Parts: sequence; C-alpha cells; structure tokens
Amino acid sequence: MEYSEFTAWMFGLERFGIKLGLDNVSEFLSRIGNPQKDFRSIHITGTNGKGSVCAFVARMLEEHGLKVGLYTSPHLVDFRERIKINGEEIPEPDVVRIGHELRTVMQSMVSESAEKQLTFFEFTTGMAFRFFSERKVDLVVAEVGLGGRLDATNVLQPEVSAITRIGLEHTNYLGATLPEIAREKAGIIKAGVPVITCERGPAALGVIENMCERKGSALRKIGRDFDVGGISQDLSGTSFEYRGRLTLGSVRINVLGAYQAENAAAAIAVVEELNEKGYSITEQEIRQGLHATRWPGRLEVVSKVPFLMFDGSHNPDGVKTTVGVLSALGLTPMTFVIGCMDDKDYRHIVRGLAPVAVRMIVTQAKYKRALPATILAKVASEEFGGPVEAIEDPGKAIERAMAGDTGKGVCVIGSLYLVGEAMQWWDEKLGVAHGQTHKV
Repeated sequence: MEYSEFTAWMFGLERFGIKLGLDNVSEFLSRIGNPQKDFRSIHITGTNGKGSVCAFVARMLEEHGLKVGLYTSPHLVDFRERIKINGEEIPEPDVVRIGHELRTVMQSMVSESAEKQLTFFEFTTGMAFRFFSERKVDLVVAEVGLGGRLDATNVLQPEVSAITRIGLEHTNYLGATLPEIAREKAGIIKAGVPVITCERGPAALGVIENMCERKGSALRKIGRDFDVGGISQDLSGTSFEYRGRLTLGSVRINVLGAYQAENAAAAIAVVEELNEKGYSITEQEIRQGLHATRWPGRLEVVSKVPFLMFDGSHNPDGVKTTVGVLSALGLTPMTFVIGCMDDKDYRHIVRGLAPVAVRMIVTQAKYKRALPATILAKVASEEFGGPVEAIEDPGKAIERAMAGDTGKGVCVIGSLYLVGEAMQWWDEKLGVAHGQTHKV
C-alpha cells in the first residue's frame, strides 16, 4: 500500500471522533511493547503556545547533540510533520510499515470489543512512540493533543512537564470555565516531576499550584522563578532578555510576536530543569537553538510586497494576541481571510479581528469540521461594519483579498487547517516544493 493510500485510511479513523481516556491507548501501547518506556520525555500542554515551546525545547536539545523526537499536532500540509527526529520528518515507508503493524493490533482489540476502537490521535500516538523507540532517541518532546488529563500522550512519565497560557477552548470537552480547563491541563502533572508554567492569571494558576502541591511537584512559574524583559519585535523576529537560573541578555528568536518571548522563556526554564537533572546544555547551545527554531504558520510573513501573513490562531485569546502584535508593528488595519472549524468560538474570533479590519473575506478549509463560509459570512456581517465576502476556495479567497484594498496587507487566520491549505496554495504559486525555504 502506498503512503497516500495508507494515510487516507488513517484519516478515516477521524470518524470515531474524540474519546478522552487512557484505557484504550494504554492497552494498545502495552500490546506493542510499551515503546513510551524506551525514551525520556518532556510533556507540554496549554491553550496557546504549546507547539512553539515544544519546537524551542527540541531545537535546543538538538544543539546539545541529543537525538530528539518531536511529536506535535496538527500538521499543516503533510501528516509526517507531526513526527520528527532532529527536524527530519518520519519517512513515508516507515509510516506505512509501522502503520500496518499497528493496524493489525488495533483490529485485534476491536474484535474483542467495539469499545476498544482507537481514535485517530490514539493510533498516531502509538505510531510516533514506536518510531521513536525504534530509532533509539534520547528524548521526546511531546505536545498534548487535547486537554491533558485524559489525552493519549498522558501515558508518558516525563522528566519535566510544562503548561503554557490557558484560555477558553474545547469547552464541550474540557469545561466552561478557566479553572475547569486548567484542571484538565494540570492533569499532566506527575508526582515529583517538576513543572514549568508561563500562565499568569490567578484563576488558572491557582489550580496548577494546588495540583503541584498535591503531587509534590516543584513549580517554577513566570514572574517569580523566571521572567523576560526588554522585549522588542520587528518583522524578522523578537528579542528579549531572560532571567532565571541563567541570566541571558539580548536573546534573539526568528519567530514573530512579543508573546513568543514568554514561550521561549518557558522553554529555557525546561532546559534549566534538565540541567538540574544532570544534563549540561550550555548558554551557547540555548542561544543557537532558540535562534534556529522555526515554527511555520504562526504569524509567518510569507511575502512583504505584497504583504501576506499566515497565522494559525484559532481561539479568541490567540486572536487577541495576534491583533496586539499587528497593532504594535503598525500593520493595521488589514484585510483578513478567515476560516474556522465548526467547534471553535468563531463569533468571538471575528469580533476580535473587527476593530483592526478593513475587509473580511471568509472561506473554508477542505476539511469535514470546517465551518461553512456562508455561516461565517453571516456572523462576520453581524460583527463587522465593513465589507464581507464569502469565497469557499481558500486560494481564490486569498487572491480576492490581495486584489482589492488590503489596508496594510492580508492576514490568513482562524484555523491551522486553513493555514495549511494556504501554504499549499502559496507554494504552488511560487512553484516550490512544500518546506523549501522562501526568503521574503
């Protein structure tokens, strides 16, 4: 079976939806030899920023000479982006080979009970852990898929846990309030395992503090145990100073947004905690790793003339942060190309963008959970006083946005799935292979 055929089958598992709980994934992993016990790990959750923290941590560890697995989700263009070792995506033949082996195991489980049917994320978590085990990685940096307490990745017994900023998301699964959501996120905290957090809000932070106290886990939190200052940003990246166990002046990262300084700080704090456990990651390796980190689709400027940016913010908190960055950089008002998933708070996403928008073009990703453009257009018309158009095809929507009055430029936003399709459209327009570096 070819890679494309197998991944089509694998994506078919999404029809089983999201089933939070560890029973099935634990049995599945047990049947394939518990590969998650073959490597050390870092486990990271949060609402916004967790993927960036994962990327920063992994790159710093690579600079130290370690063999590092990175497991993140979702992907933007190709499934293989989710599973990497030292920046290299899992090869297509390994996806097919491991996938076939694991499918047989899953089918055996389902033959015993339909309740043992794995979800897409449970299956791919098993694939990732098997691949990392086979390749004998030193450390795996794993991003939680949804929540934390009942997420498939919570079978890990990590060296360090990290919790980024917490906001309202997936309220149908995680709870309707910040404390309820924080309780689910704090479910990754293990007894005696140190915890890093860049959450500052008392409602969520209090929950994390209480869980750490119950578990006997040392908590290092931003603003007390580590912090950032002297933040400056421009279109090419962000600079900041760091104070923690180390004192670092003038750190430079090549990702945009002042908020990324706090994500990078949390990543440095994770590395400091590893050094307490016997690692010896140097200041130079920290600096080089941070500077070399790339995290596509997050406030990514893909063209300066005409100005075009892709941003995967998909909840009100993320949009609020993006708007703050755009305003600080003098990039407003803008034309927004917006597409959302149907389970997101799309009304408040539109409402958050409205004050800095000159036009809105609504569209929809070619994905089953994509909110129809017609529905989003109705919401946009209610929330935004300016011109709104609905164009279902993302590429045509971007072309339409760039053809009219763009204000200071065009930003594609609202969903990582939409950003992935925008990236494919842009690569095709430039005539380059996906992932090929394009200087702007």
